[in-house]
Amino acid sequence: MRLIGRDHPAGLLRAEVDRATRSHGGLVLVAGEAGIGKTTLVTDAAERARQQGALVLGGTCWDSDSAPGYWPWVQVLRALRRAAPPEQWAALDGGPPAVLLGEAHAGVEHAADAFPLYDAVTTALVAASHRCPVVVVLEDLHWADAASLRLLEFAARHTWFERLLVIGTYRDAEVDAVDHPVRPLLTPLLGRATTVALSGLGPAEVGELIARTAGRAPEPDLVDEVHRRTGGNPFFVEQTARLWHGGGPVTAIAPGVRDAVQRRLSLLPAEVGDLLASASVLGRQFHRRVLAMTAALPAPAVDKLLDQAAQARLVRGLGGGRFSFAHDLVREALYEGLSDVDERHAAVVRALGVDPAGGPLADEVLPADLARHAHLGAARLPADRVVDVIVAAARHASSRMAPEEAVGHYRRALEHADGVRRRIAVTVELGHELFHCTEPAEAERLYEQAAQAARGLDDPEPLARVALALHRFAEPEGSGHEVLREAYERFVGPVRDLPAEELAREIAVRTTEAARSGGDDGALASGLWAAYDMTTGIARAEERLALTDELIAVSRRSGDHSAEHFGTSLRWVALAELGDPRYLDQLHAFVALSDRFGLARFHFSAAIDQCIVATFQGRYAEATAMLAGAADLGAGGRAEIRLMYLHLKWALLLAQGRFDELAALEPDVAASAHPCPEVLAGITALERGDVATARELVRPDERPQPGVEPLWLRFQAQYAVAAGDRDLAVRVRDRLAPHRGKWLVSLYGCDLSGPVDLWLGLLDRFLGRHDDAVRELTAARRSAERMHAPPWAERADRHLTGTGPAAAGHEFRRDGDVWSLSYRGTAVRVPDAKGLRDLHALLSRAGDPVPATSLLAPEAVPAARLGGDPVLDDEAKARYRRRLALLDEEIDRAADDDRAAALDRERAALLEELRAAAGLAGRTRRLGDDAERARKAVTARIRDTLRKLDARHPELAAHLRETVSTGATCVYSGRERFRL
Repeated sequence: MRLIGRDHPAGLLRAEVDRATRSHGGLVLVAGEAGIGKTTLVTDAAERARQQGALVLGGTCWDSDSAPGYWPWVQVLRALRRAAPPEQWAALDGGPPAVLLGEAHAGVEHAADAFPLYDAVTTALVAASHRCPVVVVLEDLHWADAASLRLLEFAARHTWFERLLVIGTYRDAEVDAVDHPVRPLLTPLLGRATTVALSGLGPAEVGELIARTAGRAPEPDLVDEVHRRTGGNPFFVEQTARLWHGGGPVTAIAPGVRDAVQRRLSLLPAEVGDLLASASVLGRQFHRRVLAMTAALPAPAVDKLLDQAAQARLVRGLGGGRFSFAHDLVREALYEGLSDVDERHAAVVRALGVDPAGGPLADEVLPADLARHAHLGAARLPADRVVDVIVAAARHASSRMAPEEAVGHYRRALEHADGVRRRIAVTVELGHELFHCTEPAEAERLYEQAAQAARGLDDPEPLARVALALHRFAEPEGSGHEVLREAYERFVGPVRDLPAEELAREIAVRTTEAARSGGDDGALASGLWAAYDMTTGIARAEERLALTDELIAVSRRSGDHSAEHFGTSLRWVALAELGDPRYLDQLHAFVALSDRFGLARFHFSAAIDQCIVATFQGRYAEATAMLAGAADLGAGGRAEIRLMYLHLKWALLLAQGRFDELAALEPDVAASAHPCPEVLAGITALERGDVATARELVRPDERPQPGVEPLWLRFQAQYAVAAGDRDLAVRVRDRLAPHRGKWLVSLYGCDLSGPVDLWLGLLDRFLGRHDDAVRELTAARRSAERMHAPPWAERADRHLTGTGPAAAGHEFRRDGDVWSLSYRGTAVRVPDAKGLRDLHALLSRAGDPVPATSLLAPEAVPAARLGGDPVLDDEAKARYRRRLALLDEEIDRAADDDRAAALDRERAALLEELRAAAGLAGRTRRLGDDAERARKAVTARIRDTLRKLDARHPELAAHLRETVSTGATCVYSGRERFRL
């Protein structure tokens, strides 16, 4: 049977056996911890020796003070006597070997000079090797008496050229760990021996051994668990596999394993064992400084004791001051033997404090580990300390984008929370996390329980905190509004006839003021966050900036890295909303802070924010890369992460005019938790010139959610201009006018919809307020340039170029089936035609490119986006190019003119085929492409209309021919304005 995982050491031992049977022997020492497979390996070598005709003699040392001297050699001589011919044994003539066997009496083993005995035993073995090769196996030399080891050294030194091989096994971990009596005697042997050191099996080999032992293949996860617990020790693996085969858990410790571990531990000095017991509380891995603090020992003393444990192969260094137990079984055996386990866990919490995240051991202790110690040592710690530690772990888990772990910590904190106020505070945080885990029903139930508990308190602040949470996260038709009114009455005063948002805002302001005056940074931070959420709308951008400044200051003072991180992010958003170019410096500070803290959620937020700004600035390749990185970091995260990802992808695709991909994205946006998917769909439709679709989505009288009001206003402004809705344009303008100089920012910065001045300028132009429009658009362009946003500057400039007062008599209006056209004093009336409708659409969107498909028929746009099959696919075009390149080379190398001419004709024919299959500027022509048909049809309609106008109004026809461009997209770029 193959030795699992021992191919190399088995090969070495077999080679030694082969050499001994053919030529000469030597000494082999096999080292390793108990159960590592030394005996199995040596047994395999002995079997091979027997198969080759060798005589195998064996002896085993005994761990007992009553064992006689030379005990392993006594066993060897007895085996030799049984195997040797009578005449050969008689030749020993009752000498020293007979004394060892009790067949004669002499105190040789106690004599000052044992040379006669050593020589006699060696001579007997050599004589036997002359008849056939001899292999002597001495097991467990770590238990050997000194005389036996001296005899072994003598025999090894004097039998090198004989066919005699001696193999010894010993536990190096035990010999090296302490001041072992055999160490001075084994050391000289190592210089003469071939040493085979055995270590643990790898994961694949552990799986194979489990399958062989249990008779069935284990799952990969079980293999990994067994390997981790046993360190690959074959004996431990086999014992665990038998437990598993019998229906027991692999986490149990088999009796044989426990005995083996306890024996190893018993060989250590008491102070080493006690230190390792403290380490077992810390976990499989631990840091030496943490161990020193929890064990209340000086660091040098800990280092010395850990060195002894490492020599005993019970722990191993991982570098950087970190250690791990060699096997989990060692740690568990130590842990099970503790009688004061709760006190030891409590000692860890006392030594490390509440939140190690900002302390000197930040890299060595995870908040989750400290929370485990607090939970297990809760009986020896103040309840508030326990809750503080566990809540810190919950917040840390949330910052790592591990909401399920955070929820588990919060639930455990509730178990230990003492007092109504503390339970309410933890419940609010738990509800917040549950809401983000897409479990709003349970979150609302917890909030209602907290509200009921808060009603029994004299202090109104806890009820106010619960009311704000209910307002933010609970369903609008739930009990949140009643709790909000009750909290307002208790905390502020008589309830006035105000919307819920105003009630919540006043409560948030009051709670913040109370916390500020009371010096409670925790309550102040909570109040500031609530106030920020309630301070919505474009009008309060300055207030939000002030709130972020205070939130950053408070979070730094209290060491709340998460609050500092998100406050820093929201500060650049507030600066951008105010049109302050310092937003870029703030963004860079935010990214640097994210890198310094190094948590997954912080890296995700940094990638998100950099994607937003890269899109804003027109760096689309960089934005795409950042969005992909954010998607990887946020995979499987909260619903809000999915919402952010979809919105940023929409904004990125929209900025590039990638309408095919936007159409594919719309179902995902609609199915997400996005607060206004219809607004995104409407803006997309308007950007591609599809006013009919936008008309179905616009809700002019609908009140938008506070967080998306700016995005909603953009949609309303764009639609009013595109659809010619003057009433809506006036209403939207009135709402935007007080906010000149600001930018439209929604969804906490996820959406940057341009400067307010841009949309005011477009509305003013549409309403005929041309001087105002020029002023607004000029301000928009300058603001975009200051904000380093080229796409928005170009957009403002494009509209500015096409903005001017309408000359008297400039008219392009339809009355039924007749059009009234006036230009520079000449007026004509012409019958309706599709080309006139196309020109009217372009004049109404002066400066804006309009897809030909939307002019052909709005309902044809979805089909047009699909395109058609190319006349030449990419592979065919590549083959054409390769052939053309080859022809160019052959023409250059042609030896005669006829050859060159023939090649040139072939080249010309290929080029003609390519031209036939390509459109303008090398664009691939497509078979059955609706967009191509729209381009041809619209171009033909406009040209036909202009030819007819040449006879009726040549000056207008000439102006339109110069200023109207047709193609896949069409645009009117003239400065003249018409009444439409």
